[in-house]
Amino acid sequence: MHSFSFLAAAAASIFSAVVAEGVTNYSPGDPVIHIINTSTNKTHVYKVEANQDNPPSAIGFGGTEVPLITVKPGKTVDFYPGRGFVGAFSGRKGEGTRFEVNFRGDSPGDYKTWYNSDMEFGMSDTTLAPTNGAKQINGDSAVAGEQDCLAAANAVWGDVDTATQQQLLDTGYLEGLTGGNGALTAVHMDKNADLGVVEFFQSTAHFNAYLNPGSGFGGVPSRLAAIADTFSWSVKTKNLTITGY
Repeated sequence: MHSFSFLAAAAASIFSAVVAEGVTNYSPGDPVIHIINTSTNKTHVYKVEANQDNPPSAIGFGGTEVPLITVKPGKTVDFYPGRGFVGAFSGRKGEGTRFEVNFRGDSPGDYKTWYNSDMEFGMSDTTLAPTNGAKQINGDSAVAGEQDCLAAANAVWGDVDTATQQQLLDTGYLEGLTGGNGALTAVHMDKNADLGVVEFFQSTAHFNAYLNPGSGFGGVPSRLAAIADTFSWSVKTKNLTITGY
């Protein structure tokens, strides 16, 4: 009896760590986004932007403001956006990596969830991926965003010639030292970043997000616009996970 009681208490403790938010009338198989905070000392807060045309079954219907999602260190929030939800997730004030999700891919026998990751206005150590580890429908990796933006940038920093390194450092969006043994100490992004900065993150470091508008917008070199166009990903699941590091 003591052993059973201990196991039951442990199980209750595990499940109590997961908080459910979003719509309350969800059913098995409805869209869900598990939002995990792996940090041991930092609370993560997410802003949810819901499309104005979301149906009554989805959160944000009729332009209703969606409350912020607060995830304490080491905790998980299961967010149920409702059937037909289209919207985006970013930091409290819209900062950091922004994930856009579309759960309206219903068609007979061919369901798709569409999503992408956007670092045009900021970047953060956050990823979005299918909970079951599945790949995209086209077979490519389905992990959007970067677990460690600084590490991803440093992985290729030594491949950049010293003159270009200095030009990038001069913009203020990258911080660190030049040279073959130099390393970056911080990376930043916003809508005013120089094209060279965008080129470095997008084309050299191959960040798993788009950092400039696609081909539907002007003012962006075609090669970068073409890369941005590839960030319309689809998977055959309604169960996704956002992980903040």
